Amino acid sequence: MSTSSTFRRALLWAAAMVAGAGAAQAQVTITSADMFTQPGQYYMTYANSTNTGSVDVSAWVTSAGSVAQAWDFRTGPQAVTNRYDYLAATNTPHGADFVAVGAKMAYQLTAEGTTNALQWYYFTEDPQKGDLEYGFYSPLLSQDQPESVYTNALEGFPASMHLGDNWTGSTVFYTSYLGVPVQITLTSTDTVDAFGYVTLPTIGVVACLRVHEVQALDEAADLGDGYTDIGTEYVLNYYWFAPGHGMVVQINSEPYAGTPPDDMGGQALSVERMFATNHPAPGTNPPPTISGLNLAFVNSVAILQWSPLTGASSYTVEYTTNLAGTITWRSLGSTTPPGNVMADPAAATPGAPIRFYRVVGTVGSK
Repeated sequence: MSTSSTFRRALLWAAAMVAGAGAAQAQVTITSADMFTQPGQYYMTYANSTNTGSVDVSAWVTSAGSVAQAWDFRTGPQAVTNRYDYLAATNTPHGADFVAVGAKMAYQLTAEGTTNALQWYYFTEDPQKGDLEYGFYSPLLSQDQPESVYTNALEGFPASMHLGDNWTGSTVFYTSYLGVPVQITLTSTDTVDAFGYVTLPTIGVVACLRVHEVQALDEAADLGDGYTDIGTEYVLNYYWFAPGHGMVVQINSEPYAGTPPDDMGGQALSVERMFATNHPAPGTNPPPTISGLNLAFVNSVAILQWSPLTGASSYTVEYTTNLAGTITWRSLGSTTPPGNVMADPAAATPGAPIRFYRVVGTVGSK
């Protein structure tokens, strides 16, 4: 074997693009192994500033269903860059009370470019019980009482999620606003209501499940003679989860009073889109991945294009018509850099089954 051949590396871009119509599409399963569970892991998101009004989310908040959908998050608000760093709960400045009730991990949320923006959220990712949440330390939510420990662990997400799954969790926590103690009973009702593919900035296309969540916050205030109910607010959330990436997108509504909302009416309080991560493991060097695969139809011909990969000596485009069970990939063709485009005239043939594509690159000498 030559020296150069030892440096060859096949690069599999795990996302698929779809063309044509008529074939059933497989759904993914999200498990605790896809979440962030190790100190040193992190991810980064683009987000909007919640001080500048609502965000139009009508293109993303689509109807639930049992047919695969595609959500394009490559563009969107990015006035704020959020960084989520994962730490051992014992290695945080405010972790003692959370560790005492069972928290093993925390993520530190930093709004980069702003001051006094650190927040910590405490949890345990249990392979059997899933995401167990224990509370938060957030001066941004309350200067009076930034620490709120849940009276019992709240199940954020189960250890395994599939389309159609649903769950409910409830807990109580205490905070303070303008010197007034406030008790909040938080109840979350979640349903995995859709699946398909999301396209993320920098990362590209990944398979996903979407979770629809309604949070009810029953609030009571103590004005000196015990807690008195002051009303209930509801928040509607959507989360997109991808294998190996955890939560990649979240959309959160404005609070609603009175009754739970049916939908957001096309407007949301906040949107976050993942664009960078070192998941699944710190201290490792995963192979570089091909990203930016886009699909367009020109004169009934499918045109695929992807982002150039540094060091690639060749690309092979492959397709399959079924992602369920044993997958058989067929070669569509190969090209060498700087070529990063491939045409598939057969994709738009009337009655042809859906085609799923991937790009395999080779780094180093052939």
